[in-house]
Amino acid sequence: MKKRIEKDLIVDFNPPAKNGLSFDELEKMLLSWQKKLDMADWKIDLKIVDFKKDSGYRQSGHFTANTKKKVATILMTWNPWRGDEEYTLVHEMIHVLLYEFDKFNENKIKVANKNNPKILDSYIEKLEKVVHHLTRAILGRSDR
Repeated sequence: MKKRIEKDLIVDFNPPAKNGLSFDELEKMLLSWQKKLDMADWKIDLKIVDFKKDSGYRQSGHFTANTKKKVATILMTWNPWRGDEEYTLVHEMIHVLLYEFDKFNENKIKVANKNNPKILDSYIEKLEKVVHHLTRAILGRSDR
């Protein structure tokens, strides 16, 4: 089943057989990181998918979240190419933790700037830099 989840992103929920870590290995890793990130009270589902971005950009992860209900879904590619699925998993979990803050800021930016896509894109770039920085720090890495 393919579904457009953003204006430029289609997700195929029936991807080819997964490369890299097994689904069971990823789920164990998810549970371990839920404890480490103090997210044990969250219900987080993990789904292996195929991302199709209109731009052709190769995406490794994505998430959806409901912070009030503490429910999230982390989507990870069936065909990892970066070689570090733990990094992708933790990166998406940090996005979940920051989601309420992110949405608040995004809404303020949209209102203040009349939905100017350049300003919103700049905000998203800055958010990604922060999430990458936090991911590296939490994993104790300087390699990305």
